[in-house]
Amino acid sequence: MTRPLAGLPDFSARELQAVVLVARYFSFIAAASELRLSQPGLSRIIRKVEDGLGTELFRRTTRQVTLTAAGAQFVPIAERLLQDLTAGVEVVRGLRDEARGQVAIGCPMSVAQSSLIGILLEYRKRHPQVTLVVHEGLQSLIREEILNGILDFGIGFIRQPIDDLLVEPLHDGSFHVAFHRDHPFAQRESIPLLDLRDEVLISMPPSANLRQIFDGAAASGGFRLNHAITVNTYATLYALVSARAGIAILPDPGVPPPDDAVLLSRPIDAPRVASRLSVMSLKSRIMSPAAQRLKELVVEYFRDKRG
Repeated sequence: MTRPLAGLPDFSARELQAVVLVARYFSFIAAASELRLSQPGLSRIIRKVEDGLGTELFRRTTRQVTLTAAGAQFVPIAERLLQDLTAGVEVVRGLRDEARGQVAIGCPMSVAQSSLIGILLEYRKRHPQVTLVVHEGLQSLIREEILNGILDFGIGFIRQPIDDLLVEPLHDGSFHVAFHRDHPFAQRESIPLLDLRDEVLISMPPSANLRQIFDGAAASGGFRLNHAITVNTYATLYALVSARAGIAILPDPGVPPPDDAVLLSRPIDAPRVASRLSVMSLKSRIMSPAAQRLKELVVEYFRDKRG
């Protein structure tokens, strides 16, 4: 028999649901109505959860209900616990013959706007009953959301092992420079990093993994890159490069396709920096069948691409 984990609070599904509904409506009245409880009864449930966690989740005034910092952290965890519990109960009861429920994954925007599109379309054909949630963002955010249980798994460019995460390689590629077709780089087979020194770069924020890699490589070469324009989305980055506002460093996958009408790309060499795309998941978490099937499809896609 599995022994209970010491120090974990004993919350019921109804108590977690109460927290989620109060956060959803920012109202004890609306949450109590949906749960068919009195307001005092709901307040007692919330106080029990807060006592179990040792911190307040909500601030109540006569006019409004707001989340505390602890509440903002706990509510997504409660939502995922309820979703996983619901999916698990349905499996055990034999209510379905195919994967259902919700799968949440995270990946860099460059992957979301390239390889992931075909993967998700194929998954929806195979498992139309599954709801998909895609978090696009910086690698550090994706890693934290996996560790916090918000994401089932993530895809990212991993440079070193990460404690508590299982990291499985998907694709070994390289980094490229993307530019408008009329740029002088179009006549070359590859671009040394040093040749980017005086170019106007359109880049993601300084905390982005890719930017840190190439700032470090440039510093090792004794120069700095000119991050003249910083943006938060790859859609804006592609639009600016297409408008000849500058060039961009992009990972593979994520570079413009060869038949792109406006943009071209060339590998950065030298130094040649490896671009290893990997799938990462929490070692201590048992993945749901729906999430496992999506992960298998991701691995299958990149295996076929290598082939």
